[in-house]
Amino acid sequence: MRPSNPSLLKLLALPLSQPKSTTHPPPFLLHAVRQSLQTASADAKRQDQPAVTRYTHKAIDKAADLWAGLGKADEGTWKRRAYVLGERMMDRIEYEEWALKAIDPALAPKLVSSKDSAHVKETVDVLFPPSLLDDKALLSSLKASLEHREPHHRSAMWRCLLLAPVTLPFAIVPVVPNFPLFYVLWRAWSHFRAWKASQYLSSLIGSPSLRLLPSSDLDSIYSPTPSSSPPRLLLTPDRVPKLVERFKMDEEERKELERAVGQSEKRLGQVSEVEESEAMAGTKEVEKKD
Repeated sequence: MRPSNPSLLKLLALPLSQPKSTTHPPPFLLHAVRQSLQTASADAKRQDQPAVTRYTHKAIDKAADLWAGLGKADEGTWKRRAYVLGERMMDRIEYEEWALKAIDPALAPKLVSSKDSAHVKETVDVLFPPSLLDDKALLSSLKASLEHREPHHRSAMWRCLLLAPVTLPFAIVPVVPNFPLFYVLWRAWSHFRAWKASQYLSSLIGSPSLRLLPSSDLDSIYSPTPSSSPPRLLLTPDRVPKLVERFKMDEEERKELERAVGQSEKRLGQVSEVEESEAMAGTKEVEKKD
């Protein structure tokens, strides 16, 4: 442990649900605290960044402002309808992708190898509730997830780029912007960011820049554990406001937490349906034999 080293990136490993099997650790959301990212961003802005990086971030900020402007349009207008439809489509994007693309490797601490462990100046802190996760299970689960996420987002990015020319005919529609093209390009950029973040996290595992820190605050927020038998939600809707308040999260972070909770609840429901179907099929098979 190197408590004297400043941390420029803080990640929260937030268990989402408790699987029926106790041999597997609970799936978790790796959430980047924006406050730590803003600190890293401020430090990075004091340094000379490549022109491409600067202009890219300016374009992203401009696009975000334009999209937010659509949400302020009057009800019933095409701008408002486009915004509502777009938000629904965003909610269907996996929470893992949202979490990954929130980590910008260009602004995150530079990682050092094990040979240079004595020269670590910036760290990446991963906080987790020790009553639900341990460091070994956390790293093992994160590594398995990244092995899937890295190639997935790389291939998805290329699919979106190849699909972009197909949307060009929509540009002939007067007045209304070419939303299909914008969406496909935005998805390509989103997958690119998630891909780069997964590469960064893969390099982080095993690096002395990584610090796994048990958090009593997270344990307190997750206490008491739901009394229902697994599978069950661990990050319940009533715990989201507590996380937002404790770690000073903004509105965007609150939405991402709620999105992860909603998707986790839906996945649990799908697992329960499959198990019920299998149980019914097994019962019918036994009845046939009798």
